[in-house]
Amino acid sequence: MLLSLKSVSLFCISMLFYTLGNILFKKGMNSFLTSSQTGWRGHWAAVKQVLSSKLIMLGLVIFVLEAIVWLAFLSITPLNIAAPLSSANNIFILIASAWFLKERISRKRWLGVTLIITGILFVGGGYT
Repeated sequence: MLLSLKSVSLFCISMLFYTLGNILFKKGMNSFLTSSQTGWRGHWAAVKQVLSSKLIMLGLVIFVLEAIVWLAFLSITPLNIAAPLSSANNIFILIASAWFLKERISRKRWLGVTLIITGILFVGGGYT
């Protein structure tokens, strides 16, 4: 038995939210300079600065939505299928980081993507 259309839809929405949340976090963090202060005061100043970022806050909201969708997915999908499928988020984040953040992806990483896809097909591709 393959995953239902509802399961596949929830999974895809969850992966989209997870990827978008990470991209927003990275874009938000790229706008900050590292603190030159040491000790807890420097860390607290950095925390306040991060929490004031609209991109970071939007990323947090997206992650909350992702968690809700993921819970809905888990409610109708066996965990031993859902957990291996979640490794697809590594693929989506890699592609999104290349596309939206202009990060360079090495051939070694693309080989890793191929291995992840192979693993997903073997472990989480379907169940009976």
